[in-house]
Amino acid sequence: MPPPVAPIVSATAPTPDPRVGLKAGRWDAAQAAWNMRMLSTTPPRGRVLGATHSDLAFSGKYVIQGNYNGFEIYDISNPAKPVLMQTYLCPASQNDVSVYRNLLFMSAEATNSRADCGFEGVPEPVSKLRVRGIRVFDISDVKHPKLVTTVQTCRGSHTHTVVTDQSDDSNVYIYVSGTSGVRSAEEVAGCADGGIDDPNTARFRLEVIKVPL
Repeated sequence: MPPPVAPIVSATAPTPDPRVGLKAGRWDAAQAAWNMRMLSTTPPRGRVLGATHSDLAFSGKYVIQGNYNGFEIYDISNPAKPVLMQTYLCPASQNDVSVYRNLLFMSAEATNSRADCGFEGVPEPVSKLRVRGIRVFDISDVKHPKLVTTVQTCRGSHTHTVVTDQSDDSNVYIYVSGTSGVRSAEEVAGCADGGIDDPNTARFRLEVIKVPL
């Protein structure tokens, strides 16, 4: 684990307000913070550069940065000097990430997301190549993440939450939140875009995925 950082605590807001006249910039912007200080900033590189960063997940000395083009794993043993361990390319959005033990979960909602993690997109309105749901990776070896499986959902996964059950040590549960339209039943069986009075509609569904450990 990274060593603890001595807190900077003040109950009084700084004066004059340091935000006034603050210099703008992309990587060299001036800073103003109250009871916080930035230790480092690490610009993205390669094919994640220019794509939107999404979520962060933490596991021991590692931080996983979700990105619309995949994810990055950094070693933050020294938080002032993060070390990039691996970049895994797999376009989708949001690509929100979470970690439980050796498993990394990543949300996919965009219609361009492919089962092979390619950048070609999926132009067809209905395709078995499309992934909208949750990808599960094994990151036991952070330098060589392995895609274990993909779980398709009717509205994809904009984001998700990992839930454990104190009475169940054999499984972990992923609560999936989708915000896009319901996909065709020709693409995923059981997906129906009915109204609120339709008990079989997927439009308002919260999907829960059970993951054996």
